[in-house]
Amino acid sequence: MNMVPYNEDFEKAVIVSVLTDPRLLPKVSAIIGPEDFYRAKHREIFKAINSIEAESLDSLAVADKLSDETKTYFQNLVEDSERIVPSISNVLYYAETVRDKSKLRAGIDLGQSIISVCYGPDTEEAMHELEGMFASFIQRRVVENKGTATLSTFKQFIASLQTRKPDDPNAIKTGFTDLDLMVQKLEGLTVLAARPGMGKTALALNIIRNVAASQRNVVFFSLEQPQTQIFERMLSAESGVPLEDIRLGIFNHDETQQDQIQFGRKKLEHLMEYIHIDDRADVNNSYISSVSRQKKYEWGDIGLIVVDYLHIMRLNDKQKVDALGDAVKELRALGKELGAPVLLLAQLRRESAEDRGKKNHRPDLPDLRSSGEIEQSADMVWFIYRESYFDMAGEAPDTDVAEIIVRKSRNGRQGIISLEWKPTIQKFSDLPEMTTRR
Repeated sequence: MNMVPYNEDFEKAVIVSVLTDPRLLPKVSAIIGPEDFYRAKHREIFKAINSIEAESLDSLAVADKLSDETKTYFQNLVEDSERIVPSISNVLYYAETVRDKSKLRAGIDLGQSIISVCYGPDTEEAMHELEGMFASFIQRRVVENKGTATLSTFKQFIASLQTRKPDDPNAIKTGFTDLDLMVQKLEGLTVLAARPGMGKTALALNIIRNVAASQRNVVFFSLEQPQTQIFERMLSAESGVPLEDIRLGIFNHDETQQDQIQFGRKKLEHLMEYIHIDDRADVNNSYISSVSRQKKYEWGDIGLIVVDYLHIMRLNDKQKVDALGDAVKELRALGKELGAPVLLLAQLRRESAEDRGKKNHRPDLPDLRSSGEIEQSADMVWFIYRESYFDMAGEAPDTDVAEIIVRKSRNGRQGIISLEWKPTIQKFSDLPEMTTRR
């Protein structure tokens, strides 16, 4: 029968060493915590040791915090300290060994949990739970310096300020000058909302293209449109050939457009190295989390996660308002876990007869469907607005102006910026003269 991996002598040696020389405690605590000890009494003792300031640490202070049963054991441990620790200079080696044994036990616990989960009746739920287990296990065990004190972390933060620059090369930018000046960078969860046909997906694809051009990886979940349609849109925006001409094959009869298509193809082939498009429909947060984690492990880094769009995701069994709120919270948590900003597209509620009678059609936070839950969880909320959308006199112009309304920004500014919008090629771009912030 296999023995549980642990080393009782080393666990005792760590405890006695820090009591002998309390100055060792910060270094030891940076390697292990109470949960890394196998013996329950050792966990209780080390927890008590960690609760006492180093200058006040001695055996009497520790004993005062222990249960009666553990106190007797601890006193025997102290009395036998000279035999237990041949040399306190080896304490870091002892601590690392205790930590390594703890990792092995965690792996055993994970394996037993996997077996238990796989006996469940719901395959998809089991797969989601397994993904979460693996992610939690890897996150917890990759971080070695888990005992770092807040003061130490703060000092590292202060030191990092010296190297900060206004144009941070690691920041995820939209690629639109005025928008980036306003929001600074993409972080946390950003909700991009608009009415149908306003250009949500087009703007998201333009941002995806710009992030990939900065050589950062993007995961795009297109719940509504298949990959082929996404490729058509991206090729139109990159080449300048109207989307309709690409869809109908008209470009095949125009040499100039063929040259444009070849130029766009070459650019996109390079960019697609950094883009993963998943066009599976009717997916839930479990699926999105699973794929995103896989790409994180495959790539090592994700620059941006994009979901198009919230209101057609498969939600949990709660009432729709609560289910939408849960979906947003889970996506935000996923981004935090993977260290990647999330861009979540959302639909605005339908206009009422009263709304249609208003002169100002610019959307605001109450226009979000289930706005309270979405607004609360989002770090930023953006709206797209085009005046021509509400002009019933004729069709939208070939070149239009779209407003990006930054209505909520947790760490940046709120306001309105304007972009040029070319609907025939599904492309947003900076206006020729940047006089658009207000």
